[in-house]
Amino acid sequence: MVKFISVLVTLFSIILSSICNAEIIDRVIAYVDNQAITLSDFEKFSSEIRKKIPDIQNEEIVKLLINRTILLKKAKEQFIEGKEDELINNYIDLKIKSRIIITDNKIREYYEKNKNMFGEKTYLQVRDEIEKYLFEKELNIKLKEHLEELKQASEIKINF
Repeated sequence: MVKFISVLVTLFSIILSSICNAEIIDRVIAYVDNQAITLSDFEKFSSEIRKKIPDIQNEEIVKLLINRTILLKKAKEQFIEGKEDELINNYIDLKIKSRIIITDNKIREYYEKNKNMFGEKTYLQVRDEIEKYLFEKELNIKLKEHLEELKQASEIKINF
């Protein structure tokens, strides 16, 4: 009987020790509402973004991940379908790009103020280029404003 109990205790201790030797696989670096952003998410996104912007700081990458998480959440709430990047782009198209209008007066005004930048090119030669520039500029402004509104309505915690 003593042998049986000692065998059980030994087996129990072996099983318990194998269970107790858990290791941390990943850690949470930020929360957006009830969604966690993990270190592995950060590392994957970081490697992708550093290909485009090599000298970007880690804090900026975390902010980008938070923005991405917020936009993705909102896109899913709008029942937009697709992969993550498609969802975010479709959401931005629907909520922001569709509301931006660049008038001909704005384009002409920009041309007149910056004629020296265009050299001898006429207004008609650079009109589309100016319109694209003004659209992108307005998109960046509106997107920043929209993200600030969404952040105000979200609970964000950074543990980085």
